[in-house]
Amino acid sequence: MKGAKKFSVLLLCISVLFLIGSFFIVDFKDLTITSPGGYPIFISVLCVLCALYGVFIENKDYKEPEDARSVFDPTIIAFIIMLILYFVMIIFIHYTFATLIFLFAAMFYLERRNWRRAILVSYISTFMILLVFKYIFSVIMP
Repeated sequence: MKGAKKFSVLLLCISVLFLIGSFFIVDFKDLTITSPGGYPIFISVLCVLCALYGVFIENKDYKEPEDARSVFDPTIIAFIIMLILYFVMIIFIHYTFATLIFLFAAMFYLERRNWRRAILVSYISTFMILLVFKYIFSVIMP
């Protein structure tokens, strides 16, 4: 269970950072579930609770992989690298463009043959993300 516990601790740290960051979106006195910061805070609290569950609850059915290659699958490593680059791109270019590039890269990497479909799906997905979160839930996008 060493690897699973370490991953849960890492997930807990990231979730706490997101929770702290989401408190900067709206003043605490103006906080409601429908305010711009309400939904990110709600999701961050859920992530913290799930990570705490993973840290403190032992899963007896889980067997730690003996082979390190099964933990470090090339697809998982590629997605971790893409996620890190995505967060860096959000800092330097607009959230919309970074999301569009990330979704295209992820879909093209997984499908590896149809780049036209990857472009189309990434455009539609980015549009739907913006429509739902920015205009329906009033979430302030980075």
